[in-house]
Amino acid sequence: MSSEYFEPELDDSAVGIGKKAVSETTKVATAISPTSMSESTKIINSASVVVNALHAKQWNPTNPDSWDSDMREYHAVANSDYVLPSDHIEQNRLEMQHYIFRAAFGGDIICPSAKYLAGVAGAKILDVGCANGVWLQCIKKANPLADCHGVDIAETLISEASVNNENSTFDYVHQRLLVLGMPRDKFVGVLEELIRVTKPGGWIELVEANMVYYSPGPYTKILGTSIFDAINKRGLDCYAATNLPWYVAQVKNNVETQDMKTLQMPVCWGSEIGKLNGTNLKTVILAAEDWMHTAMGVSREDYRQLVQNCYDEWAENKTFYQARALYFQVKK
Repeated sequence: MSSEYFEPELDDSAVGIGKKAVSETTKVATAISPTSMSESTKIINSASVVVNALHAKQWNPTNPDSWDSDMREYHAVANSDYVLPSDHIEQNRLEMQHYIFRAAFGGDIICPSAKYLAGVAGAKILDVGCANGVWLQCIKKANPLADCHGVDIAETLISEASVNNENSTFDYVHQRLLVLGMPRDKFVGVLEELIRVTKPGGWIELVEANMVYYSPGPYTKILGTSIFDAINKRGLDCYAATNLPWYVAQVKNNVETQDMKTLQMPVCWGSEIGKLNGTNLKTVILAAEDWMHTAMGVSREDYRQLVQNCYDEWAENKTFYQARALYFQVKK
């Protein structure tokens, strides 16, 4: 088990994806400075933001009461806990995020034993929360003979996606960054399902990030506290990375052995990919605008300005968040 800052080299894939994401962010999410001191600006400046508990919990883009004409495109899934869009901007961000975490953790697969299993011809691999399938595409490229499957709520899934799998089907199961879509009270049940579909002796790898920002500046404290509050009120886990060992402990009778790796992820400072991580964080917080600006009781313009103010202070304050990979072998 280890905890460290990462300073990886930035590969060509991350550079290209990063440039595309930066371009999209600039087009869609440029901060708008209000021409006068609006009521919501006063709220932000006074650090007196109070999150609307009912809105934070019940907001859903498929609900007419949540909809407005400025909203982005979302998954057409009623009662989903997921709060981020599904448009091309978000797909670009997810791809950028993949390469950031790939570089940070040193590969697409972190568990050494799982790397071996995934490289065997005919290896059966499942990605849970696969989104646009970028992780699976990288796995398939590394091992064209692997039998890869993905599950997600999105309609843009790879064609093999299926939730209905028999017991003991997969050699390796991967789940990453469901902090904004996995309620606390469902996490253990999902783990039990992952164990069910994994072969005895197979491996399950979980990667999560905490939605808590360390060494924040004044604006990041305001926004970070609001996001933390809204996520908690929605029943999600702001400390998903920290709590991974606890979740796995609830299914310990099915666990043979386990290990984990913890990273402090720099935002806008350090290596080039640390700077790219700042773009990723800014983009994901802006992607939550439809949900967050009304939960906070502020205008879209002031929400965007607050995000820009946070972005501008991350490098100076050396802000970071924590990410963790925990992997375990299913009992033989």
